[in-house]
Amino acid sequence: MVDEELSIDRPMMLGFPPPAERRVAADAVHSEPCMVRWFMQHMRESTRTAGVACRNRPVVRLQEEPRQLDCAPLPDVEGGSWTLSMMLEATHTDAIVVLRNGKIVYERYFNGMQPDSTHAYYSVSKSIASCVVANLVDRGVLNLSKRLTEYVPELAGSAYADASVRHLLDMSVGIRYVEDYEDDDSDDGRLQRLYGYKPKRSADEPGSSYDFAVTTIKEGEHGRAFHYVSLNTNVLGWVMERVTGVPAPRLIASEIWSKLGGEHDAYIALDGAGSAQLEAGFASSLRDLARFGQMLCQGGVFAGQLVVPSWWISDTRERGDRRAFAASADAGLLPEAAYRNGFWVSDRGDHTAFMGLGKYGQMVYVNQEAGVVIAKFSSQPRPSDDALTTLSFLGCDALAQTLR
Repeated sequence: MVDEELSIDRPMMLGFPPPAERRVAADAVHSEPCMVRWFMQHMRESTRTAGVACRNRPVVRLQEEPRQLDCAPLPDVEGGSWTLSMMLEATHTDAIVVLRNGKIVYERYFNGMQPDSTHAYYSVSKSIASCVVANLVDRGVLNLSKRLTEYVPELAGSAYADASVRHLLDMSVGIRYVEDYEDDDSDDGRLQRLYGYKPKRSADEPGSSYDFAVTTIKEGEHGRAFHYVSLNTNVLGWVMERVTGVPAPRLIASEIWSKLGGEHDAYIALDGAGSAQLEAGFASSLRDLARFGQMLCQGGVFAGQLVVPSWWISDTRERGDRRAFAASADAGLLPEAAYRNGFWVSDRGDHTAFMGLGKYGQMVYVNQEAGVVIAKFSSQPRPSDDALTTLSFLGCDALAQTLR
């Protein structure tokens, strides 16, 4: 086994054809850090995907007012001080763009990334799904308090039988589920096999995450505790598709992506049955992720067009259950935190930051008080690293306050 810190920089899929030691098999994309780094920029080359068109022309160009921020002082997790460039290196950053009042003040690309490169969002995808739900709720198509079985009867008998849409959005479903990204025997390991990202163990793999959902077992009471379960967002996608009759990739395009004046079409990965990996499968260019964040920062409006109702963003910022979060296994991840509507929220007193977070270090950070949006792609060696997540957040938060 190649040393982890060396293997992350080992170039993959080079040559015609690539030699065996540099190939990335679809069912091994998460087996080594170097393969993960390659996969995040080439997801479409190793798995089934569906396009998510921007279809909004002309492109809404982001104005630039560059500032020299490489040496900007930031706090570290131990209360010391270092620079922005040091933080980016320590958190294995692939690309970062910082917007202040909608203008690019800082932008950097590493590890082969370019402005037109696409990169996997992982669980930042959940925040995209949330905004689709916001529009469906606002139009009266979806009711947050209704039981899921009123929309998807197949969930009767599962952990989701008496759960509501709200429980899915806030990760408060009472369910027996282990979200361990490094344990192939965990429930997340099974989900990855259904996507084809790990070697299959049975004839129905890869397969449907929806079929997985109907076999889940209830544990605890819904709405009482924060329990992060990625499968919840796939169930949310199933609900969205049932109430609209439209597949999730097309819903994202029509409800969100086509309204952001994007530079590039995005895409989303599909499971073995062709359903969207709504919890972790989205990918786009960096600036287009920043446009999504800027829309949130502007109260749901972008380029004069309403994309997401402002009440949804206010609800996200203000109504998260901080007590439930404080009692969870993720309590130390962010200061004064909550999870609401597919977003992580941190109330810092004079400002509230909310963000989408994804494994291996993906982030879109939004600070309305400072008028700052930060989009950051990374390829950290481990899928879940609380210390690096906290480090990235503290750095982004300090940078926003500096710009403020």
